Order: sequence, then structure tokens, then C-alpha cells
Amino acid sequence: MTPRQVIESPFAENAKARLQHLTETMVFRGEKYTYEHINYRCEETGIEFTTDEMDFDNMERVYVQYRTKYGIPSPAEIKETRELYGLSASKMSEILGLGANQYRLYEDGVMPSEAIGKMLQSIRTPAVFLGYVENSKGQMSAKEYEKLSQKIQKHLILDLKVRNTISWFRELFSPHVLGKVAM
Repeated sequence: MTPRQVIESPFAENAKARLQHLTETMVFRGEKYTYEHINYRCEETGIEFTTDEMDFDNMERVYVQYRTKYGIPSPAEIKETRELYGLSASKMSEILGLGANQYRLYEDGVMPSEAIGKMLQSIRTPAVFLGYVENSKGQMSAKEYEKLSQKIQKHLILDLKVRNTISWFRELFSPHVLGKVAM
């Protein structure tokens, strides 16, 4: 939700507070990140303040930069990966060797470490995730393992078809081929 431009100030009677967009720097995990910080400023007292929603949005701007820098998927992408394989969050945690609730926390927006973030990015590739499943085969029933392996195999085939199609289009539309067509 977009914050209103002007609100009643909680710091002075009959005073207004105006929305501000400031350039701020925040240190997150030992690194400085510059981001657009939004807050309100009371016109009478000069006190600056935020709402819980603004705090979340301000922090999210820093998180996006951190995720981009280190190749960490967003919470939505993390959830999408789990759903792709048809697993519960606790089962994903078990397969990946995480704490029982850890995968759900990442889906809910908790920032993983760089190493865990890169693992979460890599398992978006079915062949990589299959390796984790193979390594945790002893932690699931034979039926569970077979069902999950088949689902991953289907995604591997689809992934291969997509890669082949992309390669075909690259070749078809490469400057070398296009040059021959134009002649």
C-alpha cells in the first residue's frame, strides 16, 4: 500500500506530517547499501517517524540489493521452487539438511546466509535438486523417493527441451545466419 502524502502528526496537536523520500545508507551484514528511505516528518516539531509498513518497505529495498548481489532468490521464488517439486516446507528442509522450520522461514522473508542463498538458487535447477534428493534417499520411504524422483525427471526433460529450444533460436537468429538469409 502506498503511504499517504500528508497525515495527522502524532507529535503535535492539529499538525500535519509530510511524506519524505530520502537517500539513506544502511549497513546490512557488514556492507553499506544506499536506498530510498521513506518516512514522515512532523511540520511542527520536525520529528521524523515511520510506520511498520514503511520499516518493512525500507528494509526490503536493502534486501533486494543484497539478494541481487549474492544471487539469492526472493521469498516468492523460494516458495515457487518448493511448489514446483510438490513438497511441504518441512520436507524441503529435511532434504536440504536445514532445521525443521528453516525453509518456511526463508519463504516468509527471513534472509538466508550467502551460502544457503546460493544453495536455494541452485536447487531451482532440477538436476541439482535431484542430487540433494539422492543424498537424502535414506530419509524417505521408497514410495516417497520414487514419486519425487519421477517428478524431478519430468522437470529435467522439460528443462532440456527448453534449453534445446533456446539454443535452436539462438542459432537461427545469430548474426552469422541472419547475414546469410539477408544475402
